[in-house]
Amino acid sequence: MDDKISKWIKEINKKGIVFDTEQSEIARLESLHNLDLQFDKQDPYFDDITELARDMFDVEMSLITFVGTDRQHFKSCIGFPEDLDQTGTSRDISFCQHLIVEDGPMVIENAHEDDRFKNNPLVTEGYISFYAGVPLRVNDGPVLGTLCVLDPEPRTFSDKEMKQLKKLSNWVITELSIKRKFNDLYKKQEELNQVIEKNRYLAAGVDHSSSSIVITDPKETGNPIIYVNDAFTELTEFTKEEALGENCKFLQGTKTDPDSVESIRNAIKNQEPIQIEILNYKKSGETFWNELIINPIFDDNGDPIYFIGVQKDITKRKAVEQHLLNEVFEQDNLFNALPELVLMLDIEGNVKKSNHQLYEFTDYNEFELMNRPFSDFLQTKDLHGHLKEASDNDFHKFESSLITKNKQYLSFEWSLVLVKDSRGKPTGIVAIGKDLSMQLQLQKDVEYAGKLQREMLQPGFSTDRFNLEFLHRASNFVSGDSYGYEYNAEKNSLFIYLIDVMGHGVATALQTSSIKLLFNQISRRNISVKEKLRLVNEASIPIFPKSYFATAFCADIDLNTGEVDYVAAGINHFATKMNGEMQMKKAPGPLIGLTKEASFQEYKLTLEKGDALFLMTDGITDEIQIRGEQLPNDFSQARDYLQRVSETQYRDDDATAVCFQFI
Repeated sequence: MDDKISKWIKEINKKGIVFDTEQSEIARLESLHNLDLQFDKQDPYFDDITELARDMFDVEMSLITFVGTDRQHFKSCIGFPEDLDQTGTSRDISFCQHLIVEDGPMVIENAHEDDRFKNNPLVTEGYISFYAGVPLRVNDGPVLGTLCVLDPEPRTFSDKEMKQLKKLSNWVITELSIKRKFNDLYKKQEELNQVIEKNRYLAAGVDHSSSSIVITDPKETGNPIIYVNDAFTELTEFTKEEALGENCKFLQGTKTDPDSVESIRNAIKNQEPIQIEILNYKKSGETFWNELIINPIFDDNGDPIYFIGVQKDITKRKAVEQHLLNEVFEQDNLFNALPELVLMLDIEGNVKKSNHQLYEFTDYNEFELMNRPFSDFLQTKDLHGHLKEASDNDFHKFESSLITKNKQYLSFEWSLVLVKDSRGKPTGIVAIGKDLSMQLQLQKDVEYAGKLQREMLQPGFSTDRFNLEFLHRASNFVSGDSYGYEYNAEKNSLFIYLIDVMGHGVATALQTSSIKLLFNQISRRNISVKEKLRLVNEASIPIFPKSYFATAFCADIDLNTGEVDYVAAGINHFATKMNGEMQMKKAPGPLIGLTKEASFQEYKLTLEKGDALFLMTDGITDEIQIRGEQLPNDFSQARDYLQRVSETQYRDDDATAVCFQFI
């Protein structure tokens, strides 16, 4: 028995530590040790999960814990009392060690009534009464830790809430799996370095070779790079740290030949050597011609364990070959077979030759085009500036309309490529035109969709009993935010709602419009606001792809009494002005569109005359938190403040607010 295991056995047999069997606990600790987590360093990725769990279940604390030999480590700690250690506790007072023994979810509704915990100092000193936790395990292995929520007050925890907590634990496990893969990758790098170190002659040869050398690991997903030498960093301008973990395709770019890429992919798939010339990109964006040789390395069983790639910069040789390509390019059959609009220009920009595509677009014939300035056919006043950019940089791209013989203007994107002779002297420029008509039409359609979406938004509305105003700024042509209301004059009541759909773009805008339609359909029904949101949630599930969702806030307001019944679904904060004081309030609740089992909670408040209610999407609340500012107490000043925030907020997010004042 090695010293490590002997030490573990001694520590877990201390007073107060519980476990199943000594053998299973040693295996569990071995798995935790192999995960190689930095327990003394908390992780913001995990903090996002625990903060969401705390808000979703409306508790004081949420933790991600890993239970070691004699200590419980906090990988994420949200809401834990500041007078206690924020990195963990001793294992003997850990609730989570009992969950590990049960090997499943554990709920303690009132720890004061549980013989296991009633004398625990965390309980007797008033820190914890309620506990609910789910196990964390990787690849069906032993339980390594927990995702748990805690509160100083006793409370119940429903089966639906447990299902939601389990879903959040899957998120934690996904993050753990990703981190484990990165750890494995760096371990393999170290193993390879050790192999090379065993043969110093080999190490010196590889490290100091004038040829760029890359080694990849085909056993890992994506065949990542695990070694590069100094010549690689000099050639590509990428550091070793930037290259490790990447697939070699990160050197490819827009001008890389797809057929060459496919040949490399097939060779690796078939575990065959390959020698090929391919155009790659340096970190600066500069291109270079790469003569690439790839060879697989096999183990004793015939399985590939590495691919070794040797790269040689042949850019100068390719430049010498360019004049031969120019001669081939001049052949009419090949020239006219090109699908793009292609022109040969001299250095001054006069048309020397073109393919038939130009005649078809412009209705000019060859004799009308030859030796005329290219600027005669372009809607640009600065063709010479574009030609100079191409001459200085070997390549230049710009947009300008092509003018036809009957004075039509066709939108084109132009690529200018400098042509040189064998001595490197510029001899002309190739202009390649791409028709943008379809792309521009698509952009116009998106802009029109945004216009229709804005026209569907209801304007502000006021009576002698209330004032209702809306603020809305889309981050792009279309928006994932929306709002609406339904005023019942007979009952003197008002229903308001606010929506924020995950994502951006046309698909999100369509989902937003669908959710808005659902709210409009249920707004007139004589049911509770909680039931309205439940119906919207159930109807919205088919609208969203898997793991996509929406957030919302809706409220029924009795304008006779000022009573407000409201429900939140992921929009966790709103503001009220009551008794002359403006306050930000929390409103926890599950997201819309993830599960039919979501349980919504209805809350109440009462507004007096002069009081106000402000609903905001996170495009506004996030910006307010960043600024560290408070809403003004005056309704008009608060509305104007939100308007300024929505107009100046720099994040790529929509910003929307509903402003209600009870008169």
